[in-house]
Amino acid sequence: MFGAEPMLCDDRRMGQPGHDAATLLDDAGIELGPGLTDAEFDSIEERFGFRFNPDHHSLLATALPLGDRWPDWRNGNDHELKTWLDTVAEGFIFDALHQNPPFWPASWGEFPSAPEDVAATVRRELAMWPRLVPIYGHRFTPAAPSPSGSPVFSASQTDIIYYGADLVEYLTNELPFGQGRRTLSPIVVRVPYWSRFVESANSAESI
Repeated sequence: MFGAEPMLCDDRRMGQPGHDAATLLDDAGIELGPGLTDAEFDSIEERFGFRFNPDHHSLLATALPLGDRWPDWRNGNDHELKTWLDTVAEGFIFDALHQNPPFWPASWGEFPSAPEDVAATVRRELAMWPRLVPIYGHRFTPAAPSPSGSPVFSASQTDIIYYGADLVEYLTNELPFGQGRRTLSPIVVRVPYWSRFVESANSAESI
């Protein structure tokens, strides 16, 4: 469980959201391990090519949530973590290949005839969007340089919605798990591409 004093010292350095988020998780009975060290953050950045945004970093520096559907950034299998990070792109690829008509923005050019070319185009286009990093299950938040107060998205293929205006609101909505979204404050931090896509009700024409 959440060890108050040592972790709180780290969190005061990083900022308050991590403490508030860890407290919500602890109160909900989520298993929490020690926060990630600077060396562990550096290793994650080197292996996966992204940095956590400030609020996500603050939580993980304070305490590491553990258990089913929580990414284990310390001891998790790299292949599984990479697969998790690829979930959003794979969802877009699935809808491009299996929706009728295919999910295919006009800005992406002519729809390729070969599935492998469809996948390559989707990956190339989404690589220009901010990276979405899993928090829990299919809930994601943008990587840095997205700032503190960044929203949390629920992503299921191309069905993407806001699930919290920030990390703490997201956890308040998610806990206890399975209850669904309850509140959504005004979005303060708009995320390039993703916010427009969500706010257009996932319209391909918005891309």
